[in-house]
Order: sequence, then C-alpha cells, then structure tokens
Amino acid sequence: MRYRDLLKTSSESLTRNKSRSLLTILGIVIGIAAVILMLSIGQGAEGIILSEVADLGSDLAFVESSSGDPMSGPPSPYIEQTITLDDVDAILGTGFFSLASPVLMTTYSVTFGEMSKYVQVEGVDEHYLDVFPADMESGRFFSESEVDSYSKSIVLGIDLADDLFGDQDPIGQKVKINKVPFRVIGVFERQGTRFFQNLDQRLTMPVTTLQRDLMGVDYVSYITMIALGDIELAKDEVRFALRDSHGIDNPEQDPNKDDFYVSSQDDAVEIISIVGDVLTILLSSVAAISLVVGGIGIMNIMLVSVTERTKEIGLRKAIGATYREILQQFLVEAVMITMLGGIIGVMMGVLLSIVTALGVSAFVDGWNTVIPLEAIFWGIVVATSVGLVFGIYPARRAAKLNPIDALRYE
Repeated sequence: MRYRDLLKTSSESLTRNKSRSLLTILGIVIGIAAVILMLSIGQGAEGIILSEVADLGSDLAFVESSSGDPMSGPPSPYIEQTITLDDVDAILGTGFFSLASPVLMTTYSVTFGEMSKYVQVEGVDEHYLDVFPADMESGRFFSESEVDSYSKSIVLGIDLADDLFGDQDPIGQKVKINKVPFRVIGVFERQGTRFFQNLDQRLTMPVTTLQRDLMGVDYVSYITMIALGDIELAKDEVRFALRDSHGIDNPEQDPNKDDFYVSSQDDAVEIISIVGDVLTILLSSVAAISLVVGGIGIMNIMLVSVTERTKEIGLRKAIGATYREILQQFLVEAVMITMLGGIIGVMMGVLLSIVTALGVSAFVDGWNTVIPLEAIFWGIVVATSVGLVFGIYPARRAAKLNPIDALRYE
C-alpha cells in the first residue's frame, strides 16, 4: 500500500468516529497545553527575578542568619536570628566595603483615624537609599541622628499614603503602629515592585526604633553591603570577621558550621537557576503522567477499533493485505491521533501563555510573554512517540488476525 493511500485510509477511519477521536486526544491536548503554560509562567517569573537581581549590581552582597549553606540541602525549619547591628561594625572593619546597611522586616497594622491597614514594615538606617535608590515625592528621609536617637519617624510608600490620608498632606501627620504614635516625615515616589513585593504599600522607619519600641529584639533580618573590590574576596573577609565576632571555631571554613550566610548576585542567580531546573523537572514529570494516561486511553480506543473492524481486517487480508500493511495502518492511526493532540495542545498552550502573560503584566511590572520553544518541540515529539508506543500492541493484534476467523467474526 502506498503511503498516500495509507494516510487516506487512516484519516477516513478517524473521521468516521469524530466524537470518539476528539475524546481520545483530549488527554494529550490537556497534558501538552498544561506543560507549555506552566513552563511559560515559570520562565516568566524566573526572568523577572533574574532581571531584578541584575539591577541590584554586581558589587552588592548580603549577610543573613542561616543554619548552614542553603546550597547544600533543605534549610532548617527554625533558624536562630544571629545577625545584629554589631555585625555592621565588624563588616565595615574589614575595609572591603564602602557601606553596610541593616534591614529588619516585619508586618504591623498602621492606624490613622478610622482607617487601619495591615502593612509590611521595614526598619533601615540612613544609608538605605545609597543601596536601594528612591526619590521622595514629598518630605525627606531619615538622618543618622534620627536613627541613633530612636526617632519615631516614618516614611510611606505613595500608595499607602493615599490609602491612609487621601487628599490630605501626609507630612507631619501622626499615625499609630501597635498603639505607638509615629510622625510621617516623607513619602516615596512610585517605586513599583521588587521581588514581587509592592514597595508603594511599604512603611519604613529607623531600624533602632523598630527593634526597641515595637519588636523588642536586637537582631536584624539581613545586612546589605557594597564591596569596594573583588566581591568574592570581600565575601571571604566577611566570613572571617563574623566567625570571629560570633565566636565560631571553623578552621575548615565549612559553611554548614556558620550561623550566617553570605551571598551575592552570582549566588542568587545560581539559586534561582536551580529552582527553575527543579520546576522544569517537576512539570515534566506531571506531563509524563498525563501523557501516559492519554496513551493508555489511545491504546484502549485502538483495541476497540480493532474489534469493530475485525471483518474489515479479515477481508483485506483475504485479498492480499500483508502483516506489515495492517500493522502500518493501525500504527499510523495511533500516531495521527497523538500528533493531532500534540498540535492542538501546543496551540492551546501558546494561546493560554499569551493570555496569562497579558493578565499577569497588568499586576507585575516587567513581566514578559515567554513561549518555551523547547517545550513546543518536545511536546510534539513526545506526543508522536506516545502514539507509536501505545499503538504497537493494538496494531500487532490486528495484523495477527487469522483472515478466516476474522471473516466469521460476529
């Protein structure tokens, strides 16, 4: 049988049962479309995070409390907070950094009159804007003397200021945080998001005030540092300094023995890439399950088709059709079903990826539409392979039918 006739015969067989054929390919369609959509979302998120990490600058480093090297395995469910303001002096004492700025993060309810709002509160020092530049819409930022004197002054994100004060001028107004009064001295210009956090809804105050008057702690969440020279050499010097100040005996320089973790832009990129790879493997596993289920459905339908067409097979073999021709016909039908499912799944996946990206970009600045071309290629290849693998048994069963028995089949 010529290949053109083989394709024609297979197409006619599939179109005779349109509803059954469509239901058969549905599992393949959903599996391929879901994988493309999930990979598109994952790569879009990874791209925006990597771009924000790159914007931080290659000379930026961070130190935070840790139970060991996060690259070596899952973190401890409980991490003792060991980074304090004293560590800022130890870091600057190395001579490898131009500045070190502490940050303490928490959440509180802020109240003005009848208006109350639960917001993220950030405790920082006077060098914060040297690390994360931002312009002021009105008012000013904290001075060194205000940080040292535990000033109850705050600076608001522009959206938070609008929510609390509306058309009123926020500068000089007093709000209450955990029943403690604070005075507004400034409002930031619009900043957008950073690592999926809305900076325009954030409240900023002196880190010393947040420590003593609200949280009652002596630690900070992390310290941001700007290196003067080679970032890797500077990170090593920080480790030596903090091991000394924390009383850690670690001559082997094993990160798992430290109670802190020092990272930079390159470390963040590496961690993000690892997370992206794990996400890809996870989604691929889900796709494999979906395609196996779809393949079993295809094999089941093809077996039903063989049973329904037993007399047709017997007649064709009686007039000279060979084992190979019957095998090819049923294999082609199985592959055509899965290829069609793969193509439709790819089209749906691409369409859903575009629609999802447009929706997310309305809420997240800088989100781009990402169409994973490798997922499209492998989606069609895998779908075709599923057709071959799960179509072999029904095709061989059809090809092995005895023509006399097949003609007698009722």
